[in-house]
Amino acid sequence: MATLKLPIVVVIAIAAALAGGVASYVFIPNTDPEVKALLQRQVELAEQEAAAREEAAERAKDFFNANPNDYPTSGGQQMAPRWGGN
Repeated sequence: MATLKLPIVVVIAIAAALAGGVASYVFIPNTDPEVKALLQRQVELAEQEAAAREEAAERAKDFFNANPNDYPTSGGQQMAPRWGGN
């Protein structure tokens, strides 16, 4: 069974980016509405990116785990290469 794994460096980079975004969202004063809106937008973009990654992983899993019985040959005939001497 093939699984899709991220390299540890990518996982650490994503975790650090999310932790930094959350920390700056929590610790930066909320007195400036522009900063608060910008940080909120960054959090939204991070969530959208995570959802897109999850969807792509699901599509890849569905593609690579295709059941060959779902795609029968026409008339049940055996498939043969065309370059053989007939």
